[in-house]
Amino acid sequence: MKKSIIAIALFAALMLTGCGGNEEAVEANATVSVAAASAPADITAAIMAEIEIPSAMEKNAESIGAYYDVDTSTVAEMSVFICGSGAYPDELAVFRFNDAESAKAGAEAVQSRLDSQIAIYKDYTPAEMYKLDEAVIITQNEWVAFAACADNARAKEIIESML
Repeated sequence: MKKSIIAIALFAALMLTGCGGNEEAVEANATVSVAAASAPADITAAIMAEIEIPSAMEKNAESIGAYYDVDTSTVAEMSVFICGSGAYPDELAVFRFNDAESAKAGAEAVQSRLDSQIAIYKDYTPAEMYKLDEAVIITQNEWVAFAACADNARAKEIIESML
């Protein structure tokens, strides 16, 4: 019974707020949608909830330079996980840069990282190369996302749904 009352109250509230036809309200809602965009950590968490990143270790702005040639002063926020043991090429990186131009440079740094990983792992663990061969790099506005994992297609779906 309580669930029915709550559902009716919620429906009534939505009807009252959703039918205003007020242009200012529409613009305010659009602003809320942009502000509610996923954070990089939300995206990596969603991927890691479905796909294992062996020995996942999170990297921060202070340690990222050892892996990515990214100017951290141009990064608004980031979430990076790398296989800590080094035995596997699994890696997730999601950057939100300050602007699209910085993201372009960031995408180049991510591609350079992928190229480096391919050179390292092709002889070290050839059975794991499918993760790098099918790795995804997605650039959208100020966002750059990279996934090299056991299910790159699913990681790509998650990233695209959250950007």
